[in-house]
Amino acid sequence: MARSQMTSMERVMAVCHNEKPDRVPFILASRAFGLKYAGAKFVQAYEDPDLYVQSQLKLIKDFRLDSVWDIWCTPAVDEALGATMDTPEDDPPWIAQPCVHGPDDLGKLRRVDPWKDGRMPYLLDIVTRLKKAVGDDIPVTAWASPPFRTACMIRGNTELYMDMYDDPRFVKDLLEIATENCTAYGKALVEAGADIIAISNPVANTDCISLEHFKEFAHPYSKHMFGEMKKAGAKAINFHTCGRWDDRFDLCCENVDIIHCDRVNIGEFTTGYGDRVVAMGNVKSVATMLQGSVEQVKREALDCLETAAATGRYILSADCEVPRETSAANVRALADTLAAFNERTFGA
Repeated sequence: MARSQMTSMERVMAVCHNEKPDRVPFILASRAFGLKYAGAKFVQAYEDPDLYVQSQLKLIKDFRLDSVWDIWCTPAVDEALGATMDTPEDDPPWIAQPCVHGPDDLGKLRRVDPWKDGRMPYLLDIVTRLKKAVGDDIPVTAWASPPFRTACMIRGNTELYMDMYDDPRFVKDLLEIATENCTAYGKALVEAGADIIAISNPVANTDCISLEHFKEFAHPYSKHMFGEMKKAGAKAINFHTCGRWDDRFDLCCENVDIIHCDRVNIGEFTTGYGDRVVAMGNVKSVATMLQGSVEQVKREALDCLETAAATGRYILSADCEVPRETSAANVRALADTLAAFNERTFGA
């Protein structure tokens, strides 16, 4: 098969396996932008699964993306464990009220069933519908919360950070419960049809916890979960590093295939870690995609491509989720810049 005939699945897997793709892949975390682009409100995504699926298919068609995404960052495991999740009409859901107020509450946490409890069955159904819609040629990316993030959500960030000093045994007991449940949901996502499991952990970056605490309370549990996802059949793990992670990137690369970068020099990152993981990014989501001009998007995208694509282990993307109010013209500029680069570089 000629390289120019690679499917999106083959293209993404090629960069993950350190093989030469036919062109640079293009993936965007796009739930919010996709819904707005399709003329839908956020709350409708939790009422009409076909509406959400169609919004993702429209992005594939109009912008030539190489993956669809589920309704990522929905804290469904946290809600099923007892936390209160708010679902605004046209904003992403969030945990409004934790459910663990101390060690005595650990006994109230039960093992959740991803196929029966809370919103998880609905989200799994969307993954199945996405996979049915795109088939084997396009990967489905689905999000799972890592244990440390879920522990923060059901306990409260500030409280958990203090617990790491005051009662580390309690934190580890909570993390064991979170790991079991987050892993169960991640495995269910793979069973439902997800090819790539996306993870994000904004509460464990350099600005939130020390490297020592990261090594003790966050990394071992995430690494275990990632390994279990791979054993369950996930084709790749995509770890989105929200915030600054400079002092812990070497650990983040363990059991991970793609690092969705935030706040990095993409050239320095690919030089330092390109032999271990695929770099994905790093066009600024807010300053460039949301607030910048078409020309600014083109310049920044081309800079990323010329800096990182030579490694062969690069996926063009924004540095985080594409904001809902981003103009379609800016997303199209990103796609067109990549198309022109691929034509010059690969003849594709």
